[in-house]
Amino acid sequence: MQIDTKSRTAIEDVINRRAAIASMQEQLKEDVKAIAEYLDIKPAKLNKIISLVEKERESGDVVEEERDTLDTAADLAGSGESKQDGDD
Repeated sequence: MQIDTKSRTAIEDVINRRAAIASMQEQLKEDVKAIAEYLDIKPAKLNKIISLVEKERESGDVVEEERDTLDTAADLAGSGESKQDGDD
């Protein structure tokens, strides 16, 4: 296969952008680790928080749905009063 100059330039551009993305992803990972350490939580927990915020900003009602899910799980596990129990 022969690659002309225009194609070669386009391929090099893609390679360079992939390298830049990988570098940014690594920097984000380090930033999350530093923030999590400062907050004294695990990076996985901070990533979960960030994901929920992103989803909330994109579509809304995500945090409320998660809260409802956690409340239901707590009720089923018997680890706390539900909102309904407190309202009665």
